[in-house]
Amino acid sequence: MQNANTLEAMEVTRQLILVLKGTVESLQMNLSQERDDNEGLKLTIESLEDENARLQEELFKVQAGAVEEKDTAKENQAEAIEAIGEKLAFYYKDMKRIDPKKLTAEDGETLYNILDYTFKALKKAGVKMEK
Repeated sequence: MQNANTLEAMEVTRQLILVLKGTVESLQMNLSQERDDNEGLKLTIESLEDENARLQEELFKVQAGAVEEKDTAKENQAEAIEAIGEKLAFYYKDMKRIDPKKLTAEDGETLYNILDYTFKALKKAGVKMEK
């Protein structure tokens, strides 16, 4: 009887060992699959990091260009204002010579011509006055 119990225990142990071997094989396959997945993810991460670095460099270049364009636009605007000022300086001096308390018809004509020239110069510089 003891022999039968021992044989039965050995059979149960053998089956348990087989089940455990199957479990180990399954876990090894799962581990191998996870390692493969991790390698794929590492490659994806590297690719995304490279893309991120490239895009950051491109963004830096675009921002640098935008700053340069803005500076150039400010310089151009300042130059345009200065040019208008130079064109109108002569007429401004003429206008300042006129005494507003003693306006004559000739002074009125001069003021009209000054305003006419001023608005033409502003229009030519790109200032929109009509809506």
